[in-house]
Amino acid sequence: MRDLYQILGIRRAAAREVIQRAYRRKAKTLHPDGGGSVEAFSELSTAYTVLSDPNRRERYDRTGEIQPARPNNLDVSAIEVIAQKLGLIIHAEYDVTSVDIAVLIEQAIREDIAERNAGISSLERAHERARRLRDRVKRKANGEDNVLARVLDWHEITAKSHIKKNEEAVGSMERALEILKDYSFADDFSLATPDGVSVALHDALQALDQLAVMLKSSHAGPEAIPGESSPSAFG
Repeated sequence: MRDLYQILGIRRAAAREVIQRAYRRKAKTLHPDGGGSVEAFSELSTAYTVLSDPNRRERYDRTGEIQPARPNNLDVSAIEVIAQKLGLIIHAEYDVTSVDIAVLIEQAIREDIAERNAGISSLERAHERARRLRDRVKRKANGEDNVLARVLDWHEITAKSHIKKNEEAVGSMERALEILKDYSFADDFSLATPDGVSVALHDALQALDQLAVMLKSSHAGPEAIPGESSPSAFG
């Protein structure tokens, strides 16, 4: 394979933004649908994926070797976040495809992150309260089985589990925001005439209001874990 920098037509010190622009520019002509070949586009894609990954780029610069991409579970979860939001947009009652969908999705994800973080803080306080109560509870009568201690242990474990899963969800959402930086739905916007701006704006705002509600309600609450049932305090 040719030198990856030559394939993209960039200098070796090129910044990530330059790599992205070079890839998009060349992809228009090298993609098979645009008259290019499968081999040329595959070569271009390899150059982009390697040089846009700091670790793989560093190894390539140092050794000239192209390190195979490793499966990234965080990326899979991040794509699922984006896919869910796009699904709601596709099936929305109003057509909002004339606006920058990436901006709308980003806003919805940031709101989700804020709610998740608020939920994590609440769960951390609940966990601390359960721990303090667990340290205080004693049985008045003789006996080894402390039922209330077991209940409080369960609350501690459950809170920890929900905190971890919410933190993982936040990580996936933050990664989704990073991925969205590489994309835009705004490039092909048609220029509206002055007379049509007010009508178009009214329709877009109406659609965005409804869609924002749908996107906001698409995720579970901070303490809810979809598809899972919490174990009983007694097993």
